[in-house]
Amino acid sequence: MSDKNLSTYKGWKIRTHTCEFACEYYSFDLTDPCGNLKRVPKGGKTREDALKTAMEMIDNEKSSGASCCCN
Repeated sequence: MSDKNLSTYKGWKIRTHTCEFACEYYSFDLTDPCGNLKRVPKGGKTREDALKTAMEMIDNEKSSGASCCCN
């Protein structure tokens, strides 16, 4: 079975969901290739906006030279 709320982008997992605290927003969790989790409570007004924001964050992390410490 496929999870429509789970995507992969450049090796990172993105899980979008409705936000518990700001009902008009979608939030998302980012998991880097090493398994480190980052939660973003206000990702966007739609699931597509949240996914786009998550991809931009991943691109920024990669362009800044930040990388996980997995071996």
